[in-house]
Amino acid sequence: MLLAASSASAYVGPGAGFGIVTSFLVFINAIVVSLISALLWPVSMILRLCRKRRREFRAKVRRVVILGLDGLSPGIARELMDRGEMPNLARLSHQGSFAEMRTTCPGISPVAWSSFQTGVNPGRHGIFDFLAPDRKRYIPTLSSVKTGSATSRSGIWPFRRTARRPFISLLRRSRPFWGLLRRYGLRSTILRVPITYPPEPLDGHLLSGMCVPDLRGTQGSYTLFSCEKPEDRFTGGLWKELLKTEGGGWSGELPGPETEEGVPASVDISLQRRNDRFTIRVCDHNIELVPGELSRWVELVFRAGGGKVRGITRFCVSEDDTGSPVLYATALNVSPLSPSVPISHPVHYCRYLAGIHGPFATLGLAEDTWALSNGAISAGTFLQQAWSIFHEREMMFFDALRNNASGLVVCVFDTSDRIQHMFWSEGHGTGTPINEMYRRMDGLVGETMSRLGGRDMLVVMSDHGFTSFHTCVDLNRWLLENGYLVLEDGVREVETSFKGVDWSRTRAWSMGLAGIMLNLRGREALGAVEPGIEAQELLEEISEKLLKLEDDDGTKVVNAVYAAGEVYNGPYAEDAPDLIVGTVKGYRSGWSCVTGGVGQRVLYPNEKRWNGDHCHDHSLVPGTLACSMKLDDSGADITDVAPTVLMALGIRPPFYMEGRSLFPEEERE
Repeated sequence: MLLAASSASAYVGPGAGFGIVTSFLVFINAIVVSLISALLWPVSMILRLCRKRRREFRAKVRRVVILGLDGLSPGIARELMDRGEMPNLARLSHQGSFAEMRTTCPGISPVAWSSFQTGVNPGRHGIFDFLAPDRKRYIPTLSSVKTGSATSRSGIWPFRRTARRPFISLLRRSRPFWGLLRRYGLRSTILRVPITYPPEPLDGHLLSGMCVPDLRGTQGSYTLFSCEKPEDRFTGGLWKELLKTEGGGWSGELPGPETEEGVPASVDISLQRRNDRFTIRVCDHNIELVPGELSRWVELVFRAGGGKVRGITRFCVSEDDTGSPVLYATALNVSPLSPSVPISHPVHYCRYLAGIHGPFATLGLAEDTWALSNGAISAGTFLQQAWSIFHEREMMFFDALRNNASGLVVCVFDTSDRIQHMFWSEGHGTGTPINEMYRRMDGLVGETMSRLGGRDMLVVMSDHGFTSFHTCVDLNRWLLENGYLVLEDGVREVETSFKGVDWSRTRAWSMGLAGIMLNLRGREALGAVEPGIEAQELLEEISEKLLKLEDDDGTKVVNAVYAAGEVYNGPYAEDAPDLIVGTVKGYRSGWSCVTGGVGQRVLYPNEKRWNGDHCHDHSLVPGTLACSMKLDDSGADITDVAPTVLMALGIRPPFYMEGRSLFPEEERE
C-alpha cells in the first residue's frame, strides 16, 4: 500500500511518502515573474556590471564544467579503464587527474551532495540522512525540506485580509558555492543537483533535483491497474481496479493531488485492446501502447485546490496469467510546462527546457525502483525508463554547454546510481546492465570533452561509490535485545514510526540509514538519559557492543562506530545522530528500521531487488574524482571540490569552507 503522504516514509531505497504542499497559484506566479523578469532585464544587466567585483586571482579557466555521475565507483571505473572499456575517462585521467575521493560520514546522497555544494561538513549544513528525527514526537521527517502553511496578510488597509497559505522551505544550511559567482559577474547553470529543492535564487539557471515531489505529495508513487487485487501488499505504489465495460474494454480512475476536501482528484481512463496492442484514452489523449514498452509523456489535468493542476505520466501495459491487462502508470510528475510547485530558477526555466526538448521527468527520484522491486514492471522496462531519463538530462546538459559559455555548468546524472542499486548482484562483467551503464557514462564523458574548449576545466565526479547489500541489520531490534530500547507491554513488533515503544524506559533508538540517538533528557520529549557522564558512558557501551556484532558464520557486521562529536563540527552538529554506525560491505540498515520499525530479527536476508547500496561505512564507498587539469588529489575529500572550482575561476574560497583547493601549492598563489 502507498504510505501516507503525511507520514514521511524513509528513502529506504526507492522513495515514497513525503508530504508536500501543491498550489496552482505557483503557475500564475510563474507567468507574472517571467513577465517582470523580461521587463527588468536591461536594468538587471546594468546592475550586474555595476556590482561586478574584481577577482582575487588570475583565473586559470574561463568556465568550469562539473559532470556528476551519481554513485560511480572508482574501483570499477579503474578496472574498466585498464581493460579499455572506458577510453574517454582514461584519456581524461592521463590529461589531468583521477583519484578516489573521500565521501561524507555517512556516504548517503543528500549528505554528500550538500557537502559538495557548500564545501563544509554536515555539522555546518545540517543534513545527516534522508530523514531527520522529530525528537519531540519520535517520528521521522524529511531532512531537507519543510512544508506546511502559515498565516499571511494581503491587500491594502482597510481591506487587508488574513489567510493561511502553503510554504516550502529548504532546510540545507550554508550556501552553495555557485551563489558566490554572481559577485564576479559569472553565471551558473545548475541541473538536477540533489538537495536544491525548492530552488534558491542565483545568477543563472537552476533545475531542482532530489526531493522534488510528485503531484500526490510523495517522493514517487506509481499506480497499478488490474482486474484482480494483488494478494500481497506493496510499498511505493497504489493499486486501482480496472472494470470491464460493455464495449469490451476496461475503465478506471487515476488519482492525483488532494482537493481542499482532503480526497484525491482523479481523471478517468479507458483501455481498449487492438489485436496485440492496446489504446488508452485519458484527458482527451489517445495513446497506442505496445506491451512492455513505455508510452511517451502524457499530460494530465486535475481539478484541485480551486483550479487546475497539471502533471505528466507514462503508461506501460502487460497481461496477467488470465490474459487480462495490467496497466502501469509512473508517478505523476510535476508538469515542467505548468509547475504546481517551484522546481526551477527562474520560475520559467523549466518551461523553457520543456519548450525546446519536450516534457521531461521532474520527480526527484524519477527512476521507478519500487515498481521493479514489486514486479509492476520488468527489468527491460525499468532500463528503458532509466535511459530515457538519461537522454532527457543529456539534452538539457548540452543546451547549458551551448548557452553558458563562461562561469559554471553543473549537471548530475542519476542513472548510474539507480542501475547499480537494482542490478548489483549481476556484477559488472561484459553484457550486464552495470557494465553497459559504465560504458555509456564513458561515452557521455567523451561527448562532453568534445564540446569543450581550451579554456574550460572539466570535473567528473561522484558523491560516493557502491557495494553489495545482501543482509539487513535491524538496529532497533539489536537495541531491544540489548536492553536499550523497550516496547510497551504486549508489543512484540513495531511496523513504523516507533508505535508501541515505551519511551519512559527506552535509552536509545535508531532511525534513518545509519544513526542511533540517545533518548536524552531535555532534548527528547520523554528523555530517560541524563546528559553528561551518563550519556557518554552509554555511547561508549553501545559502540563497544556493536563492534562485536557478528553474523551466524562469524562475519563481522559493523566496521566502525562514530560519535557525532568526532566527525562533525559546526552550529548544526547537535542535530546529528549521537552515533553513526558504519556497516561492512553487504550489510545495511534494515528496511523497516529506517522508518522507526522494530522487527523480529537483528539480521535477516535482503530479499528485495534493491541489492546494491552505499549506506555502509563511508570509508568503504569512496567517490570518484577526475579532472582535465593536474590536481594534488591525494586524500581528496568531497568538500574540496567547491574551493577548487572557486580557485580555478580566480576567486578566493570564503573562510567558512573547510575543504582545500586541490591545485598544487605553487599554483595557489
